[in-house]
Amino acid sequence: MITQNRFLLRFILLITIFITFPFPLDSIPFLGFIGESWEELKHLFIPWIAKNILGLEKEITVFTNGSGDTTYDYVQLLFHVVISLIGAGIWSVIDRKERSLRSMNYWLLVLLRYYLGYVMLSYGMVKVIQLQFPQPSFMRLLQPFGDASPMGLAWTFMGFSQGYNLFVGLGEVIGGILLFHRRTSILGAIILVAVISNIVAINFFFDVPVKIYSSTLLLMDLVILMPHINNLLRVILFNQPTESIEYMEPFSHPRWKLGKNIMKWITVVWLVGSNIYGALESDKEYGKAAPKPKLYGLHETEVFIHNGDTLERSLEPSLRWRYLIFERSEFALSLDEEKKRTWYKVEMDSLRDRVYLTNFRDTTSSMSLNFVMTDSSLILDGFKDGDTLHIEAITHKKEDFLLMNRGFNWINEYPFNR
Repeated sequence: MITQNRFLLRFILLITIFITFPFPLDSIPFLGFIGESWEELKHLFIPWIAKNILGLEKEITVFTNGSGDTTYDYVQLLFHVVISLIGAGIWSVIDRKERSLRSMNYWLLVLLRYYLGYVMLSYGMVKVIQLQFPQPSFMRLLQPFGDASPMGLAWTFMGFSQGYNLFVGLGEVIGGILLFHRRTSILGAIILVAVISNIVAINFFFDVPVKIYSSTLLLMDLVILMPHINNLLRVILFNQPTESIEYMEPFSHPRWKLGKNIMKWITVVWLVGSNIYGALESDKEYGKAAPKPKLYGLHETEVFIHNGDTLERSLEPSLRWRYLIFERSEFALSLDEEKKRTWYKVEMDSLRDRVYLTNFRDTTSSMSLNFVMTDSSLILDGFKDGDTLHIEAITHKKEDFLLMNRGFNWINEYPFNR
């Protein structure tokens, strides 16, 4: 059992329900609206709590996004803790009967095991397929090393190596799958202690804003291990024999047992299969399997002619492009001589070898450019806001950068630390 303390067990159960809701409903097709409705409701009362109860001067307008450590998230965490404490207290006052806690411990562990297993599968598959940490972009390869943020450095470190992505991802996937089975859950939880601890360390020491959630997952994993702590300590530290574990069977009737096992395997197959399918589909959409744009590459300008005038790098730094990057089909990026970025929406006319670029921030600014591309060069001719443009550029590939072409070497006579 996790604990025989009634208040503590009820608190853990309540806060787990708050954190995991609407799981597992949100993994069932056509029930995603439950989670969306729950989030919309919290977007109303969490900011109200922050303003009227906590007295925060600045109103909350930013919710959970790419960052899971927003002010909203910290207030939400406080809300979960306080409500769970109050709920556990009221529950303990109302229900004072002496009763076995085995059933509550059992179902709490089931919820924790399946939720954590599902989350680890989700995170693991996007590493196995290398979606969470993609290969460094052209923009990242051009960026001066010292200009990177700590999070950007971590993302580049992870994204550089497909093998390391696979190693970490398989740790999450294997640990997650082992949690689905009661007899293998101890091994899965032990594997995930190492895996999630590493994730928490990266999030804290590289300032990745997923500190709250990753720490929560680590605590969940430790709670799953709590019933086995004494046995683990006996084996690992004291070299003593352990007692066999007596697993609780929630159903006594054979039909109920059969129904439980069928439901379990349907759930496991669905969770594993949906994660694999989702990762593969995402890979086709924006991962390595996604089609590359026709003008894919990093194009470094050598000749830039504007309205018949050849612009030199030192004379017109803000008008002249230094680089033009095509990495995704939907958008392109230009950098002027001062490294100022401009993003463009891309429309491609492959039949006429023409590309249309529209400024994301100023949709009135657009270009229509004919192109001629070879393996090593790109020539653009056309109009920008009524002005004529002629651009000749050298095309670079990612393999032209040392970081991407160094490769793996079994033998190194000297360290290659550049």
